[in-house]
Amino acid sequence: MGEHILLPIVLLIGLLFWLTMKHVVAAHQSLKQTQIATYGLSCEGKVVAIQRPFMLDHCTRLYFDYVPDGSDRPLRACHVDRRAQDVMRASLPAMGATVSVRYLPDRPQQAVIRKLIQ
Repeated sequence: MGEHILLPIVLLIGLLFWLTMKHVVAAHQSLKQTQIATYGLSCEGKVVAIQRPFMLDHCTRLYFDYVPDGSDRPLRACHVDRRAQDVMRASLPAMGATVSVRYLPDRPQQAVIRKLIQ
């Protein structure tokens, strides 16, 4: 009888661990985005693709190209937007739109779209 209850308990513990880790990673990434938006340098970028939420992933990803100061070629970055879909629709830029980008000068590949930071 003990073996029958062990599997559901192990699955429940695994699910709780996965949800906890997902939350910790999302909180860390949100903090990182806020720091980039606060302390980063600014430039213009262009939205090149939008990936809508799919299956278990509830985030919208915006891919954008920008040229940081001192660079001779554009970089592509991804902004992950975790807001609720109804809140996001009003402020989401269209594909091809010019956006204000903030990036870290020492790591220019880490960038965010400023208006999408909460």
